[in-house]
Amino acid sequence: MHKFHGVIRKNVSRIAVVILLTLVSACGDKPTRPSPAPSPQSSQAPQPQQTFLWQVKSPQNTVYLLGSIHLLKKSDYPLAKQINDAYEDAEKLVFEVDMGELESSKTQSLVLEKATAQDGKTLKDRLTPETYQLAKTTASEIGLPIEAFSGFKPWFFSLTLITLKLQRLEFNPEHGVDQYFFKKATKDGKETLALETIEDQFNLFDSFSQGDQEQYIRQTIDELDTLETSFQEMVSAWKSGDDQTLKNLLLKSFKDYPELEDQIFGARNRKWMTTIEPLLQKEDDYLIVVGAGHLVGKDSVLELLQAKGHTLKRL
Repeated sequence: MHKFHGVIRKNVSRIAVVILLTLVSACGDKPTRPSPAPSPQSSQAPQPQQTFLWQVKSPQNTVYLLGSIHLLKKSDYPLAKQINDAYEDAEKLVFEVDMGELESSKTQSLVLEKATAQDGKTLKDRLTPETYQLAKTTASEIGLPIEAFSGFKPWFFSLTLITLKLQRLEFNPEHGVDQYFFKKATKDGKETLALETIEDQFNLFDSFSQGDQEQYIRQTIDELDTLETSFQEMVSAWKSGDDQTLKNLLLKSFKDYPELEDQIFGARNRKWMTTIEPLLQKEDDYLIVVGAGHLVGKDSVLELLQAKGHTLKRL
């Protein structure tokens, strides 16, 4: 059994990235159409009519808002020229969290602390017999006995399934838009800022009710077989600037859980505004990189900025 705990611990940093960067991008609705095959990598990216990039100007500066896909394939690069131009124009970058801390030992310890049950209840105790049996069968199929998760909370089991599946499909947080620009900014000596702390995001996930966590397990298991197609469809929508399709893929699964949707997106967006809006009074130009789900739907960052009287230009 120790070797299976080792597999889990080995993937803690990757699981942390998935937890911290996105809840729904890995588990949306089932795909509605076949996804196109990835295009061969070339030296120049095809230029879409529009991207998931917006520009807000003030008398003092320019702020760019880029909706990110947090896990991509190497073949998804290079990015569109508009996006790279925005990076070059910005003196500073803003991410959801401190990207430099994502794979630190401190963060890994925090993952295990938040994911480990402190009340003595096992995973089996927290799930209905039907869901537990489903989880047991699925864990066995990926080569991990369910007993390896006995001391963990349901949300951690779900994220482990997603992480291992995405790794096998070659979707990697190392190729995510956030990581790409964080590494580039670090190399270029550009300052980076964060909208919230790493612990804020863990507390959000850990606050989900037992019922929500069980529902998430069932949804995750139900959609594992179609994960590659649905995820690639989302990436294709992002590349082409198809915000309606991306909105449907990201948010439709929350139609029966409006409070959960607000908890993950709306509430955080409203909190972020206390940091984002003052940036328009600074002298430096900024590139803000957040999950694409934060730029679509009710109380999106874009909607909140417009409500404050700011004019947005899509690039």
